Amino acid sequence: MTITWLVGCNSDERLSPVAKVKGTVNIDGKPIPTGEIHFGMAGVPPKVLDIKEGAFAGDAPIGNNKVEIFIYVEGPPSEKYAGTRQKQNTTPQKYWGPNTTLSASVRPGDVNDFKFDIMSK
Repeated sequence: MTITWLVGCNSDERLSPVAKVKGTVNIDGKPIPTGEIHFGMAGVPPKVLDIKEGAFAGDAPIGNNKVEIFIYVEGPPSEKYAGTRQKQNTTPQKYWGPNTTLSASVRPGDVNDFKFDIMSK
């Protein structure tokens, strides 16, 4: 009997190649203090990047991505996990979910520097 172990093999990246992205996210002209930005395409798990002081950087799938932005505030206490609080998304719905109005074309070898200016209303 032969047992083969594959270590360090990430089939996800071979199926959906990625490129470096960076950029900024502002709401009402001011940098988002903290949040998340998601880059995703049909059939590919989204890449989730942290936003800190309005800036983000990381990997995103190559191609035409739907972009979602999430700004969280501390919510009510969790019923499931005592002593923790739930996160509540305060981003207007047009910037997240299946009907997001945001997109980005991520290209291999390009700078891929994006700026997203969203409005709270």
